[in-house]
Amino acid sequence: MKELGGLVVEPAWLGDGTAHHLICREGHRTKTIPSGVKQGQGICRRCAGKVWDVFYVVESANHVKFGITSGDPRPRLRTHAKDGFTAELRVIRDLPGDFAPDLETSVRLALADEGLKPVRGREYFPIAATPLILSVVD
Repeated sequence: MKELGGLVVEPAWLGDGTAHHLICREGHRTKTIPSGVKQGQGICRRCAGKVWDVFYVVESANHVKFGITSGDPRPRLRTHAKDGFTAELRVIRDLPGDFAPDLETSVRLALADEGLKPVRGREYFPIAATPLILSVVD
C-alpha cells in the first residue's frame, strides 16, 4: 500500500482476501482487497475511474452470479454470457454513491445468513439461491 501512496487505517491485518479500509494518495477513503492490489487492480476505485454504479444478477443453467460494474454494463455482461450466464435477471444502472457495493455486500450477507456458500469465487452460487438474491435486490 505504501508503494502506491496508500495509508491503511485498519488496526490489524484482516487477511489477503478481506477488504481493508485505507486512504489513497489523493485522500479518498476507500477499501480494497490486498489480493486485488497484487493483481494490479489498484487501491482506489475512484482514482481508477471505477464508480461501481451498476448492479447485476445473471444466471446460467445451474448457477446464479451477481456483481457490480462501472458505467456501461454490456461488456461485463458479455464476458459472463461467454461463461454461460446468458439470462440477465436484474441489471440496475446509474445507482448513486456506494449503493451498488453496499447492495452486493447485503446479498452476500443474506446468503451467508442462510448458510449458502459460493460454488466459485465470492459471487457464484447454486441456482437455488436465486430467489433469495432477488428478494434482497428488489
